[in-house]
Amino acid sequence: MTATLAVLLMAACGSDTSTEGSAPETTASAADAAGAPDEGDSSSGGTLVLAVEQWPECLNPVTSCANASWTLWSTLVHVLPRLTELDPSNNYVASSLLTEMPSIDNGGLVIDDDGTFTLTYRLNPDAVWSDGTPITSTDVWFTWRAALDTTGTLSTLGADQISDIDHSDPHTAVVTFDEPYAPWQTLFGGLLPAHELGPDTDIADQWNDEITVSGGPWIQESWSQEQQILVPNRNYWDVERIPLIDRVVMVPREDTDSEILALQTGEAMAAFPQPFPGARERITGDLTYEVGAGTFIEGLWINQIAPDRRFEITRNVRQALAYSLDREQIADVALGSIIPDPQVLQCAGWNPGFGDWCQPDFNRYGQSAEKVAELLEAEGWTRPVPDGLWVNPEGEELVLTWNTTAGNKRREDVQALVAEMTAPFGIGWDIVNYDAGELFQNRLPVMNFGPVALFANSTNPDPSVTSHYDIDGVPTEENGYTGQNFTAYRNQEASDRAFAIDAEVDPAKRLDMVHQLSKILADDVPWIPLYVLPNLLAWDTTAVSGPGAYASSPYGGFFDMYDWTVISE
Repeated sequence: MTATLAVLLMAACGSDTSTEGSAPETTASAADAAGAPDEGDSSSGGTLVLAVEQWPECLNPVTSCANASWTLWSTLVHVLPRLTELDPSNNYVASSLLTEMPSIDNGGLVIDDDGTFTLTYRLNPDAVWSDGTPITSTDVWFTWRAALDTTGTLSTLGADQISDIDHSDPHTAVVTFDEPYAPWQTLFGGLLPAHELGPDTDIADQWNDEITVSGGPWIQESWSQEQQILVPNRNYWDVERIPLIDRVVMVPREDTDSEILALQTGEAMAAFPQPFPGARERITGDLTYEVGAGTFIEGLWINQIAPDRRFEITRNVRQALAYSLDREQIADVALGSIIPDPQVLQCAGWNPGFGDWCQPDFNRYGQSAEKVAELLEAEGWTRPVPDGLWVNPEGEELVLTWNTTAGNKRREDVQALVAEMTAPFGIGWDIVNYDAGELFQNRLPVMNFGPVALFANSTNPDPSVTSHYDIDGVPTEENGYTGQNFTAYRNQEASDRAFAIDAEVDPAKRLDMVHQLSKILADDVPWIPLYVLPNLLAWDTTAVSGPGAYASSPYGGFFDMYDWTVISE
């Protein structure tokens, strides 16, 4: 859930799984709605129809519109150029917009004598926007300023570490940081066209319902709440990624039952749902699927400043909640029918699939009535009825409001399990769920949720977690709801250590610093990690060929659809 500048890799997961209900009635086939290719178009690859499970409410790549993963997956990764990108194995490489990856050897990475850090990007002179305008260093500068200057910007992290970008040479962007910035590869994951959006660098009122210029393989022909149509960008300079098909039509199928039915009936050719109970039994016959290594970590995110909280969500309360949970059982209920032997996530912010950053500091938390009582009694809580709820000195019962995405069968199963699980420990729940757009694009960015929410955050190979723990990154009315510290966790030592991790370029020292921060987080419990959420990409083998290479990518399973082909009857 970060802004485009920081590669849009942490967007929240949206609504997905339901095994109840039926697919919505389709007023017209998506293929018919797409229309025929324009006369003179040399492509003849047909129309690809995709089911999208969380339909974006708006498209702006800098504001809270970008807070939902499907804003990225359905639109932004297909139309915005990147400086660096993740390959199918999730390694950072130079995109086709660069002539080479910045390095110490080629002079692209320099730590100056005064402590500043200089990063030089050399741009491909063949790169152009879809309207023929060259992509230049001014676009890099404009993207930086838009992240800082846009009203309601989702995040300024990374951008606020930059002191200047020299864009005097159109093919060279020289980025100067006040100090070394280790996660530099995560920056500029979606460049903005200065000639189209400028000169004003506050773009809050632009690109909310259409993306007018493309720097990627696809051009957005139209977008509405009913469908999106993408067509090939014939001006794309990376000839290896010029799409093979004529048109992509994305339609909302915002629960898993609807998505799978759309595949079964031929209304859609592919879908990228969250993993759901019974996947192996339902995706059969001509349908197939790829389960990819998870890039999202799911847990109970605790909003310490939730407007509807009945009491202060202190560290003792958070720890007591952690000691009331059997997280192994939760993981098994959530994922056991999808993958064998699901593992509990034991660290607060790192993916165990990426390097050695995640150490098992949360394994201390298992169910313990004694620990729950000790923690709560220390703050004056009592349990007047032995098998009832805890009550604080003000007479408030220990009941927590819990939000997640409505219609998500997996998450609703977890809610039912946890409600039963914590009752013997005197902890109760008020469950209020919302559709994905309401939760992730309206409530989460302004901290109007919880105090507990169940959702997932994306991870990437770099161990930066500053967006989670930046003490100044708590979205508030005073700061225009900028920032992504959605737990309102305010620990100065943790915040300082997170920034120090970003400033350390020595891998061994950085690893040690990550492990030190991990111990602090396990003590404080700003949120409770549950499991790594595997990725799932499903498609009809009689309708489309090519899916699967990016099933494990933070860019989503549709990322490489420029290489897919539609199978003709």
